[in-house]
Amino acid sequence: MTAPRSPVADVSRVLAAARAAGAWNEGSRAVVFHDLDRLEGRLGELRSAFPPDALHAVAIKANPVVELLRVVVGTGAGLEAASWEEVALAVAAGCPPERIVFDSPAKTDDELRRALELGVWLNADHEEELQRLAALGAPGRARIGLRVNPQLGTGAIAFTSTVGRASKFGVPLADAPALVARYPFITGLHVHTGSQGCGLELLAAAAAAVAQVAEELGLDWLDVGGGVPVRYTSADPEPPSLGDWGRALAGIPGWGSRRLVTELGRSLHAGTGWALSRIEAVKEVDGVPTLVVHLGADFLLRRVYRPDDWDHDFVVLDPSGRPREGEQTCQVAGPLCFAGDLIARDRRLAPARRGDLLLIRDVGAYTLSMWSRHCNRGLPPTWGYRADGVVPLHPGEQASDVVRFWSGAR
Repeated sequence: MTAPRSPVADVSRVLAAARAAGAWNEGSRAVVFHDLDRLEGRLGELRSAFPPDALHAVAIKANPVVELLRVVVGTGAGLEAASWEEVALAVAAGCPPERIVFDSPAKTDDELRRALELGVWLNADHEEELQRLAALGAPGRARIGLRVNPQLGTGAIAFTSTVGRASKFGVPLADAPALVARYPFITGLHVHTGSQGCGLELLAAAAAAVAQVAEELGLDWLDVGGGVPVRYTSADPEPPSLGDWGRALAGIPGWGSRRLVTELGRSLHAGTGWALSRIEAVKEVDGVPTLVVHLGADFLLRRVYRPDDWDHDFVVLDPSGRPREGEQTCQVAGPLCFAGDLIARDRRLAPARRGDLLLIRDVGAYTLSMWSRHCNRGLPPTWGYRADGVVPLHPGEQASDVVRFWSGAR
């Protein structure tokens, strides 16, 4: 089963509801929509694939919009924070501390102290951090785990793989027994294989290797991270489903008896979000029709800088949200002031005209969270939708918000 796609059939209905709610008008530049029913459905699939006591801590770094995080928390899921600021986002979203997982390779003493007081799940990255935790009186109210690296190799995208020998995260798995003996407040182990580009075989092998050590050490819990890939374009291979992932892990030591934690982000959020940009201009560049839109490298940072690793499907729509007909080779240029701000090259799309819309599929993860301030364009507004209408999630930014962001006074 693929990650849920955003069908073009949804767009006209959602756009009409958005117009009625004031979320889109003739002066709008861009907007991001999230299918909240699909997001909840994905979380339901995840729960069904794991033992009932598993904690599913959704990665905030994939999408930090607080109102969207509230939806996640409302399903009973937790949140995974990769910084203290993300811990604050989790708290703002109403997530109980016992459902917050705090991961970072660069935690300060103050952050560690506050995490111990708050009572989160805290994964230590290295021995020096364990020493500081001991000095602060660990475990406090927290559950403390140790991040380990089974050093099994990289996936298809090396810079998002985290169980290669050169990964900056965690300690070698072989070091875990000595560290657990030295720091008895460690009650679990944590492994994260990577994000996108990691196959089911590598994900399962990493979890099994770490689960075996957790079994031998008699630890209480195991954090298996995330990394289940998604399908961004029709040319991408069929990804594993969340059920496939659960079945692949079901044979690891301790399954069903040791509490499990997951940290998925992309595979839950990506396919539930899509964006629309007004096509501001259509011009010829060296004989190639070029669509100029309002979302470029500020929004699709990895697509622009790593085009061989990341792609998206694009669809040209008329102003009412219906697909244009026909096909031609064109390119899509973003609004930023550098020549490389192209989100599509040599793409077969319907002929477009100024005022049409460009649909960008599967942008629910690692788009808004990686927003670039280059050229200082404001964030687009974000809306959620269900069968009965649309709801605001984030207002976006106006010029005054950007000025306030860069001003000294708050």
